[in-house]
Amino acid sequence: MKTGKIVGLVCTAGFVLAGAVSCVSMKTYRQTQTRALRCEHNSAALLAEVEQLREQRAALEAQYGALDSAHYAGGLTNAELRALLRERTQVLAEVRALLGEALQDFDSEGLSVTERGGMIYVSVDEKLLFELGKAEVSQEGERAVLKVGEVLARNPNIRIMVEGHTDNLPYRSKEGDQIVDNWDLSVHRATAVVRILLRNEGIAPKRVTAAGRSQYVPVAEGTGREARARNRRTEIILTPDMDRLMELLGQAGRIADNAN
Repeated sequence: MKTGKIVGLVCTAGFVLAGAVSCVSMKTYRQTQTRALRCEHNSAALLAEVEQLREQRAALEAQYGALDSAHYAGGLTNAELRALLRERTQVLAEVRALLGEALQDFDSEGLSVTERGGMIYVSVDEKLLFELGKAEVSQEGERAVLKVGEVLARNPNIRIMVEGHTDNLPYRSKEGDQIVDNWDLSVHRATAVVRILLRNEGIAPKRVTAAGRSQYVPVAEGTGREARARNRRTEIILTPDMDRLMELLGQAGRIADNAN
């Protein structure tokens, strides 16, 4: 009888121990899975960053190549030309860092700051700025645009292009509506953002351009709900004012014409 009780207790303890091991293993598995997903996400972000840097390098190399043939004739040394290009890169890096700091509260609200082709893109999802089909900026969206304006006021040599983008669904206008289609909607949204930027007296209106792109420059392919939501956005595109580089490009063209 005593032997039976002992065997029963041992068996019971075995089941409890097995359950504990099973629970610990599942917990460890979930933690490992979470870490793996986090690593995968970080890897994707790093790859995207590398691709942006490659694009920027390619853009700068193209500019340098265009100028290289004429810089001696224009009285500009190789070192001076490189200094101008480095200045452009430095300006972009500083502005991007300032924007990242100013807009960190909006990271999870559909706002991103990226660099492509030697330009900075501040991309804002529709949900942060506008109601569906409307062109009046929301209170939270206004706060984000004013933050951008503060950074741009401190960097007067940055040119500003505001582009409105829509999805591919036709705009449904009503009687008396000033907006008649997606072209109108994208332009109205761009100008609404420009007016908020220009509340900051440190931004000269001649630095700013408003443009509507309608549905024709999508960032997501397809007609699904998620793709349409990504395409409904407003982009503030920032470019250093490099008039000296443009002047050199003009010189290069004139020298090439004379040589021919």
